[in-house]
Amino acid sequence: MKETREIIIRTARKMFAKKGVTETTMDDIAKEAKIGKGTIYHYFDSKEELYCAILDIDFAEAKGELERNAMQEIEPDKKLAAYIMARLKLMVKLSAFYSMFRVDYMDYYGYIKKVYEKYNSFENSMIKGFLNEGVQKGIFTVEDVDYAAFYIVQCILGVEYQMGIDKPEDVEKRVNLILNLVLNGIRKR
Repeated sequence: MKETREIIIRTARKMFAKKGVTETTMDDIAKEAKIGKGTIYHYFDSKEELYCAILDIDFAEAKGELERNAMQEIEPDKKLAAYIMARLKLMVKLSAFYSMFRVDYMDYYGYIKKVYEKYNSFENSMIKGFLNEGVQKGIFTVEDVDYAAFYIVQCILGVEYQMGIDKPEDVEKRVNLILNLVLNGIRKR
């Protein structure tokens, strides 16, 4: 049973990446997976539910990758920089994989937002942790860590969307500009 679900998810991911969510039908997925359409509906009530399951898996994998990147650094400013760099690079990579990011993004924004809301508390927690550690070590001057974390996350969200659409050649250069703005604004002088 678990194997069939994984086949459906793997096939749908491939189809969504290739054709977009809107253009992919459950029939397409069933045919490609060599299973009956009813089998898909046994596991998922709709294409949107299947899409959300894929997003959940991708976000879980992304969380692990982002934590590993940040925790390779010792100092909180370096952790924050590593996190933001990895986060935006990952977004550009995922947007290149998912053609739907550019094609279907607005149509499926509600589903993306729903899944992202689960991820949002993780991201806020990570950023707050870096900021609190930086304040404790005297590296950052931040009066309201909660608010600062919120604004940094909002900055990342705004930039990630544009970078996903633009597919910039030099991601690191663009992210370094953002990091300079963020880090110079909170570093103790």
